[in-house]
Amino acid sequence: MSVVETTADRALAIALDVLKRDGRAGEVHVDVTRFASANVRFARNEVTTGGESDETTTKIGIALGKRHANAETNQGDDASLRSAAERVLAMAKLAPEDPEQMALLPRQTYATAPSAWDDGVASMAAGDRAAIAGRAIAQGDAQKVQIAGFFDRHGVETALRNSNGLAAAHRHTTAQYTVTARTPDGTGSGWGGAESHRIADIDDGAIARTAIEKGLRSAKPRALEAGKYTVVLEPVCVQEMLTFLIGAMNARSADEGRSFFANKLGTKVAADFVSLTSDPLDPATPGAPFDGEGIPLRRHAWLENGVAKALAVSRFWAAKKGTQPTGHHSVFRLSGGNAESIDDLVKGVKRGLLVTRFWYTRMLEPQSVTLTGLTRDGVFLVEDGKLAAPVTNFRWNESPVRVLANAEAMTKRTFRVPTFGGAWHVPAVRTREFTMASTSAAV
Repeated sequence: MSVVETTADRALAIALDVLKRDGRAGEVHVDVTRFASANVRFARNEVTTGGESDETTTKIGIALGKRHANAETNQGDDASLRSAAERVLAMAKLAPEDPEQMALLPRQTYATAPSAWDDGVASMAAGDRAAIAGRAIAQGDAQKVQIAGFFDRHGVETALRNSNGLAAAHRHTTAQYTVTARTPDGTGSGWGGAESHRIADIDDGAIARTAIEKGLRSAKPRALEAGKYTVVLEPVCVQEMLTFLIGAMNARSADEGRSFFANKLGTKVAADFVSLTSDPLDPATPGAPFDGEGIPLRRHAWLENGVAKALAVSRFWAAKKGTQPTGHHSVFRLSGGNAESIDDLVKGVKRGLLVTRFWYTRMLEPQSVTLTGLTRDGVFLVEDGKLAAPVTNFRWNESPVRVLANAEAMTKRTFRVPTFGGAWHVPAVRTREFTMASTSAAV
């Protein structure tokens, strides 16, 4: 048993003792997480920072009927855990009743998920990280571009325990690397990036080369009018839009008429070949087989062959509607394409754009899931299936719903792209009628 699990067991026992001494009947939930991280950052062709951290936090929740409270501490000794539990109990007594508070889950049975842990990631030393930065800087110096990047690796161990007998544990690693390259005149900028739970999947040399090639190719862009274009969106663009789509695929907001997906289950909302799933048992996106409440996670089809199949259902909403909760998923995969490469997607464009990535994406209109953002780090005019010229950036206004509905093709291969949470495997997508609302002077 790991240290994280033994800490969870101690915290649960201490919190239950605090309840017993107070003469209270209540429920206790404990969530212990160890987050061990290390990184290196470089900019303007030199290393700027590097660091490591290793912190274990214990979150204790106590429910007294419909009253509940939580507290978190990074001190794992018994006295600190007891102090935290006492504070939580005091807060729970004062908390107003929460009509949506659910009783804690009893012991659950979880599927065995593929390993999401890589010792190569977890054991990377400072010299290994510095070498990655050094290789990128050497490429930047050789090509006479300004290069910047960030490499981060972390290992996460989690253990859940509760007073109803639930016990769950999982661990995973993540390595994430992004690089930006700019031309000396400041007119060209390129980007490359990747993420994986295995260090062997991160080809740092190829990522730096991609950023440099994009940066050089995008220099001295020509102006192009705003309008609707057929676009080839590289995977990181696709993922950024889909994050907002998943946020809209919630059963409660749909049932209450606050979502695009109100009355949409079972209807076609995307191109026939489009499927979006969450499956922690998929080796491409291995994840914990449970969520933060301890709900077992199984394969969940959001979209299947273009049809809206299922939404996310919380425990409260499931009880209200007499259905089953889905749990909170954090791994996603968009699939169904047949194109062999991004170049093949470009070949199918008579006149349009290739977009490297988006920046500063925000919700514009929730009911239609319309977003707004900027293009960045390389936009290219496509004419007769070939890259014709770099063009200036745009502000875009578009919905991932329309992107998937208007999708013409996707790459067969999916890519795990850098994100700020969860794991996403997505293809590049070619779609029509994408709204570039205005031009942008950003590089």
